[in-house]
Amino acid sequence: MESRKVQSVGGGTLTVSLPREWADTTGIAAGDSVDLHAHLDGVLVLQPGASEADDTSHVTVPAVDADRIAAVVRSAYTAGYRTIAFDADGGLSTDQRRALDRAVRGLPGLSVVDDDSGVRLRYVLDPAEVSVSQSVRQLAFVARSVSRDAADALADGRAVEFGDRTSQAARLTAMVERHFSRALSRLDEVDALGLTRPRLAELRTTAHELNGVASDADRLAAVAGDADPAGAFVGEVASLAGAAREAVDAGTRSVLGDAGVDAAHDALTAVEALRDDIDDLDRRLFEASDADYQLVHAVNAVRSVADHAERIATVGVQRGLRDDAYATPDEPPETPQ
Repeated sequence: MESRKVQSVGGGTLTVSLPREWADTTGIAAGDSVDLHAHLDGVLVLQPGASEADDTSHVTVPAVDADRIAAVVRSAYTAGYRTIAFDADGGLSTDQRRALDRAVRGLPGLSVVDDDSGVRLRYVLDPAEVSVSQSVRQLAFVARSVSRDAADALADGRAVEFGDRTSQAARLTAMVERHFSRALSRLDEVDALGLTRPRLAELRTTAHELNGVASDADRLAAVAGDADPAGAFVGEVASLAGAAREAVDAGTRSVLGDAGVDAAHDALTAVEALRDDIDDLDRRLFEASDADYQLVHAVNAVRSVADHAERIATVGVQRGLRDDAYATPDEPPETPQ
């Protein structure tokens, strides 16, 4: 660290010189513009502006077959690039274009632009108009609804599918991950989102756990259609699934600020008791000669939901311990339509 003297250049303007070594390394010269970021903790950070080249991920199409395009698009999207350029002199094949269109439909904010050199995917949402908190709130609603419907389907012995809702959960999670990744390298992203980095990290962790809850509900639903609702242990599994869902809900409300830290502590206590009940049910399923073996998969799904609940609640406790000086108000809750 080095210290530099602040000088006055007239008219009340204060200046401080930039280290030559830093300017040379970052390519900053006289007349260039830089971004200044004033943070809530009183720190002022200077950063070079992002260039179009730095904000573009180039993909050579002949090296990527149609089966891998979705993974490439999603990786570049969640990494935070504003432009994903598919460079192809001969254009995309029919299969590649179809795969690309499917990938774009699954990722919010992407727009397809065709030009002479290939295809460009551009992220068109302004981060200042994006609410990460509301995205996590919406994700929580999706996870809660599929968890509830999966448990009800198991208890009723009917098949149920969540294709649209689990896809929605994945899309919301990808968007949260994108803004988190971008905020790691671009301070203007943090400013535009109106969140501190610790808060963004809390929301990102919660989003991933909620997406896991939705996936586990899908696993539970896969058993529901084949299980006999009158069979032994089915009602008990459905009841434990409901308890796990309530623990997820309590922890999430604490993270989002809809409840205090006590809700997170209550969720952790509930998870501890729930694990004892799950272990007991596991043992009885193993010992019972007439138990439906598919219920083992259902119990494993419930156990996984309890794990997600514990991790979410832990974030809620951490939020409660965080210094108020770093806290930023979240948007008021909205009633999902």
